[in-house]
Amino acid sequence: LPEASVAETARATGVLLRPYRAGLSASAVLLVVGAAAGLGVPALQGRIVDDVIAGAGLTRLGATVGLILLCGGCAALLVLWGGRILVRALQSALADLREQVVDAAVRLDPGLVETAGSGDVVSRVTGDVESVTGAVTEVLPRTTQAVVTLLVTAAGFAVLDPWLGLAALVALPVQLVAGRRFLRRSRPLYVRQQRMNADRGQALIESVTGAPTVRAHARETGRLGLIATRSLASVEIGRAVTKVRNVFNGGINVAEFLGLAAVLAVGFRQVDAGLLTVGAATTGALFFQRFFAPVSVLLAGIDDLQRAEVGLSRLVGVLRVPVRSAVPATDVPEGAVTLEGVCFSYPGTTRRVLDGVSLEVAPRSRVVLVGASGSGKSTVARLVAGSLRPDGGSVRIGGRTLLVTQEIHRFTGTVAENLRLVAPEASDEELLAATDAVGAAWVRTGGLDSDAVLDEAAVQQLALARVLLADPPVVVLDEATAHAGTDDRLDAAVDAVTCGRTSLIVAHRLSQAAGADLVVMLDAGRIVEAGPHEVLVAGGGRYARLWAAWRARAR
Repeated sequence: LPEASVAETARATGVLLRPYRAGLSASAVLLVVGAAAGLGVPALQGRIVDDVIAGAGLTRLGATVGLILLCGGCAALLVLWGGRILVRALQSALADLREQVVDAAVRLDPGLVETAGSGDVVSRVTGDVESVTGAVTEVLPRTTQAVVTLLVTAAGFAVLDPWLGLAALVALPVQLVAGRRFLRRSRPLYVRQQRMNADRGQALIESVTGAPTVRAHARETGRLGLIATRSLASVEIGRAVTKVRNVFNGGINVAEFLGLAAVLAVGFRQVDAGLLTVGAATTGALFFQRFFAPVSVLLAGIDDLQRAEVGLSRLVGVLRVPVRSAVPATDVPEGAVTLEGVCFSYPGTTRRVLDGVSLEVAPRSRVVLVGASGSGKSTVARLVAGSLRPDGGSVRIGGRTLLVTQEIHRFTGTVAENLRLVAPEASDEELLAATDAVGAAWVRTGGLDSDAVLDEAAVQQLALARVLLADPPVVVLDEATAHAGTDDRLDAAVDAVTCGRTSLIVAHRLSQAAGADLVVMLDAGRIVEAGPHEVLVAGGGRYARLWAAWRARAR
């Protein structure tokens, strides 16, 4: 999946923060006032040094200590208050981002997800969100406070003695070189690390979900080897990042030593020349500690901010993937379905799954798609449902479409919560009416608030009941009764769901074609026969032979 550029990420961040400008402004004011109050602490500590040298009494010392406590307490409260407002605003913006990313992720084109790998999507909505969350919760507030403290302390240096301020700047070139070197080396490593984590996650997901196939072909050793290889590659990148970080931390320590030594040396000279008192020189040294500490926070935070920036660019990348939603056509009647010269190939392949398919479906008719595996039945179904887009030709649908596949899933929660996915405002009576219509009598027995484990047929009944609750003009059933086995409960449920609405059914059993208004037989991506069941059987063509073979096997 794509990753946003730095400029695109910055623009997206600005848009996210725009609704919270008032809170961010209030936070900035509080942090500035708090930093200014905190600057009084080292100034008063320097005053204590001068008072001791001058032999001032305990009363003056006590008053100074009281002022230190007052300044420190005010600074702590103001910074705490401003920090809380800042975190609240940033967390709200992050919550908006998470919702947008998850919404965009579930709307991604299935072909794109299949090409990119589900591990990429999962790593973005988990690992990348976690790295951004950590930065927003901890690093960014500290960084903001550091910037404010830095600016206020620089102003304090200018008032105290400009030469001391210039001496403090000795540390700056070393810090800049260390920071620039770290940025240049670390960002590519973080990008590679995130991608390797996605590859490792993909290997894990495929190995777990495909465990039966892995065991059937005795590929356990190979799959474990692949996971180990990708995990080791991720670890090696982590080691490289740590090595770069350690060099960076060493540069920061050297800068601190040089800066403090310069401030003390200049302070000694100024005191010796009678331009500063010992207390003022002490204040300068304490100012440097106060000046250098936020710089260290800024530089040390680069590590987490780099990781968060990479994660944010990957999240914004998801948002920038164009979402092509199915828009009901206005030039066909409600419930009508029209395919004209449709061609389709899955991403990454050159073979055409569909080649020039044209089909007219009248409103409220029942169409059954039949054909061998790989003939293009499910692709036609997903094109009509809007989850795929044709490479050529057009697909026009009169109204909303709902797709039910054989890939059953029961969401965590009660039966009612599963049903209300499509109808949040539906009453209990409406839910029970829908489940009764699809033959799910077990719902009344167990209750809508039940969260019992259900068999596959029961879960599919819930999926079909959701169709009745959503009430779309067009429904697409892609082998929706595949898990029924010899159980005919789902056949009756399908009849209830398709009654009075246009339906396209990918047949799991050929018996489903007998009651269809139109049977469409596909082969190698083309429609080879189409017509009512009786007409095709009487015609003696491919469908007739397929029907005869089905009847013989059924006996």
